[in-house]
Amino acid sequence: MSSPVFSRRIQVTQPDASGIWPILSLCAAYTALIGVAAAWLLDPDATGWYIALGMVGMIGFLAAWLVGLVFVVRAWIWVETQWLRPEKSRPKPFNENTQVDIGEEGFSVQGLGRVEWIDVLGIEAIPDSDNYLIVHTRPFRKLMLTAPVDELVPVINHYLALRTHAKAMPKGTVQSRAMLFCWRCFLAWVWAGYGLAGAAGIALLLNASDAGFLKTMVGLCVFMPMVAWLVWTIPFSRVSLFSRSRVRAFQLDNTQLRSIDGDWQVDLRQARVSHRRASGIGYEFDFLAIRPKAGKRLDLLLEGGADQEALLEALSERGLLPRETPER
Repeated sequence: MSSPVFSRRIQVTQPDASGIWPILSLCAAYTALIGVAAAWLLDPDATGWYIALGMVGMIGFLAAWLVGLVFVVRAWIWVETQWLRPEKSRPKPFNENTQVDIGEEGFSVQGLGRVEWIDVLGIEAIPDSDNYLIVHTRPFRKLMLTAPVDELVPVINHYLALRTHAKAMPKGTVQSRAMLFCWRCFLAWVWAGYGLAGAAGIALLLNASDAGFLKTMVGLCVFMPMVAWLVWTIPFSRVSLFSRSRVRAFQLDNTQLRSIDGDWQVDLRQARVSHRRASGIGYEFDFLAIRPKAGKRLDLLLEGGADQEALLEALSERGLLPRETPER
């Protein structure tokens, strides 16, 4: 049976999302400002027709918030373009109708070059779209392909799932993809969410002691979880919504593990390696924790796949991976 192939001229675009985090931070600060203003101006103890006036005021604040978000985003784009990174000082993102060839030899885009399959880090669909697909690669970062998704996805997934690639690997060498992950950082965010929710609950009890038992319990059961999830959105988005940009390709050569981009390398004989599973409210992780005696620690989030199974199997066979360690 022949391997699937895709070969066609299609539109290829490099999305420029370099300003997404400043935009999200500004939108969060603006949202907090609107919330404080609403809490200060609106009277929760209003009666009679003042209640209707308060509802109109809340609708007005919501409209101002929505309109203001547009101005915040446009203002940051203008500042970034005119002051921080003018167009003439940075290369223009690739955006052409060009030949794309996908097959055993790799992922090739005329005008950019060819990428071996280990450097194709994953694919990402665009919601409610059948004709756009984002491909994450190591050398070219994100590429948005304009073509029928049901034709592209089976071909790309076929080669991503293969344990070996077109070019034969030397004996004792294993390649794998995994997402960079920081377990301690994730736990810190989780406990920060608990801490902020607890502080919000105490503040609510101190400032609404005469609100009555029912109102107080409703406030605690609704307000505290919302505060906690507001904090947890940050680490959860890093392992879900923004996870593809954090995937890296790794190569295990005997006892040497290195990232193919050259940013990280360690002799696993001089490191503590463990395969861990951790679960909690809203998450369940399977990850490889690598703790070298000197240098940067590394956690690799494992999402399954033949290449990751091959990596775990090779680590176990070489005596580099002890028994699994459960986490709570």
